[in-house]
Amino acid sequence: MPRFILRYRGSGPAPADDMQKVRSIAGLATIDSSERMLLVDGPEASVRAAVENMLGWSMTPEQTIPLPDTRKKIQNPPD
Repeated sequence: MPRFILRYRGSGPAPADDMQKVRSIAGLATIDSSERMLLVDGPEASVRAAVENMLGWSMTPEQTIPLPDTRKKIQNPPD
């Protein structure tokens, strides 16, 4: 399932009621959390529906960037 970053943009810490509402979504797993953010893994439609009804929250799909391969390579190998 896709992962989403839920961010509270209001002042102060995120409301406990909102955090509980997100955590109670069926099929949702909370990967990580902080005072104002949640990283969740679950169905997009359910997460989006919950976030649309909560003031001050935004939802962004998680993006990953692969690390470059920094190992040295031989440019002209011997024949």
